[in-house]
Amino acid sequence: MIRFTLKKNSRMIRDKLFSISIDVENFPSLMPKYFKSIIIKKSIGNEIFVDEKIHFLGGVLDVKTKHVIVHPRIHEVHILSGLVRGSSFVESYDETSGGTNVSIDVSIKLNGVSKLFLPFGFLIKRQMARVMDEFLNSAERLVSDSGDA
Repeated sequence: MIRFTLKKNSRMIRDKLFSISIDVENFPSLMPKYFKSIIIKKSIGNEIFVDEKIHFLGGVLDVKTKHVIVHPRIHEVHILSGLVRGSSFVESYDETSGGTNVSIDVSIKLNGVSKLFLPFGFLIKRQMARVMDEFLNSAERLVSDSGDA
């Protein structure tokens, strides 16, 4: 298991940033480089079950995920299938006077042939940090373009 935490600050107000982060259906529009397709299978209470086709570390993965949303600050993503089944990403959005502190607790479980990546955990962390940066930049651009600061 590879575990690490990423932390970044955003100028965006928490509620707006959180709203963008839980709009799972629009991930391919927001970040087409990483999210190739999203199919929402069902939504029950604060849980959304999704089939995702994602681009990560040079490959395309088909995974089933469960998104758990705890308003107004927690978005959990649990991978239910595929080579990284059992992995999770827990995003926290904390309000500050200047915007929002975002942290992601990442737990990557490698299964099958993906265990070969275990010695390269630093590459996974670097890729996740890049994805986080691009998400925050895309969210800030989206809000800026819409005039909805």
